[in-house]
Amino acid sequence: MTTFLISGGRGLVGKSLGRMLKRQGHTVYKLTRRPKRKGHIYWNPEKQSIEGKHLHKIEVIINLAGANIGAQKWTKKRKTELLNSRVNSIQFLKQTAASMPKLNYFISASGINCYGYNTQIEKTESDEYGNDFLSELVKEWELASNSFKEICPVAILRIALVVDKKGGALEKIMKPVKFGLGSPLGTGQQYLPWIHIKDLCRMFIYCIENQKEGTFNAANGYISNEEFMKTISKKMRKPFFFPAIPKTVLSFFLGEMSTMLTESLKVSNKKIKENGFEFLFPDFDSAMTHIIKKED
Repeated sequence: MTTFLISGGRGLVGKSLGRMLKRQGHTVYKLTRRPKRKGHIYWNPEKQSIEGKHLHKIEVIINLAGANIGAQKWTKKRKTELLNSRVNSIQFLKQTAASMPKLNYFISASGINCYGYNTQIEKTESDEYGNDFLSELVKEWELASNSFKEICPVAILRIALVVDKKGGALEKIMKPVKFGLGSPLGTGQQYLPWIHIKDLCRMFIYCIENQKEGTFNAANGYISNEEFMKTISKKMRKPFFFPAIPKTVLSFFLGEMSTMLTESLKVSNKKIKENGFEFLFPDFDSAMTHIIKKED
């Protein structure tokens, strides 16, 4: 069995992935900013401080650290926080790796919103970064992750919108739908890449078990915003008849962050499938059926 260290382990993905790894019999330590939490290792990247115990056991680092992209408007200060919370934490982890003699693999989360928007071309991992804020953020994020190549093999998963009713964007989207207020966002024709939480956790584990290296798009597929919202309403047995929420309204309330909802992005998952990974959910309909039924 393997000993893991997860940064950002208390987030949506970290909790699910941690549980899956433990069910498989692995040992999982999570980095935390709260001292004396059982099964956790205290750290504070800003102060360059980390608890030394257990580090000598670590074989795999799973990096999920980073401030929530969608939690606040993207002011200049917030953009700096989003960048520093990702890059600085990785840089500190790399410094700390000197205390991990058994470390043999590093895998990091990244963002699917790295290619830019509004192109009809299906983006692959070999395509260039875009020119917007998210693209620049991911570029710096991945550059920091790839610095671990000096120590061990590295994999990066560019994660799409994570579909899980226990948290994240879907939980927020389902709230108005629950009250019969389902409607498209923007034109409704823009494409949205998505991934089921279970497939995402399985992909992390698959890459680790097979020592995959490089960058992979972590997306089951993509769907138009209108179909996305319509499917959620259908599975929740709620009406879907309200007019689309104009892009200008979303922009007023969310600022630049609204681009994540209103702009279109198509991505390919061909590379990870050619590397042997098989998705459990071939389409959004089956993914939502699983979520609504609360299946394991």
